[in-house]
Amino acid sequence: MIRFLDADIPINKNIEISLTYIEGIGRKESIKICKKLGLNSKILFNSLNNQSRSVLANYIESNYIHGLQLKRLKAQNIEMLIKIRSYRGNRHYFGYLVRGQRSKNKKIRRHI
Repeated sequence: MIRFLDADIPINKNIEISLTYIEGIGRKESIKICKKLGLNSKILFNSLNNQSRSVLANYIESNYIHGLQLKRLKAQNIEMLIKIRSYRGNRHYFGYLVRGQRSKNKKIRRHI
């Protein structure tokens, strides 16, 4: 494992799969990144040299919200929903299911 952009990246997998270990980057985005930078997505992450890793890191940092920034942004959005007392915010506050899932057989956390 290599620490890359605040994520543990496996070195024995290809770049296309390895980039998905970064929070906020999925499979399609990793393919787009590889095409944009001209990298072969089927080579191992281990075989990248330091220059190509730095180019990859700079591109991701400048064009994507990832890792801790993404987690912080999600938390701020949920706090804002709770603050304005919206329906979804109340569901988050009381620990209920938010997106319309069935709740008959689900364990529900309550803050009361």
